[in-house]
Amino acid sequence: MSDTALSDWQVNLLTVVADGGGDLDARQIDLRVTSRHGPGEKNMLRELEALQELGLVVRDDSRSGVGGRWNVTPDARPYLQ
Repeated sequence: MSDTALSDWQVNLLTVVADGGGDLDARQIDLRVTSRHGPGEKNMLRELEALQELGLVVRDDSRSGVGGRWNVTPDARPYLQ
């Protein structure tokens, strides 16, 4: 596992992003996280960008979608096991 400690919420978010396989935009991720884990008071785009700064997710702006499409990086895999 990486040296970066993630909260349970962040791990849940990574799981949803991974399940989407790069096809989910920020709005769709927000809806899935809410349906699986209940509503939160977090700004989804900011949370995704924070995970991006850690190198755990990558944003694809080449396709349409609110807030870009998101996928996990290989560095996120240890958190998903």
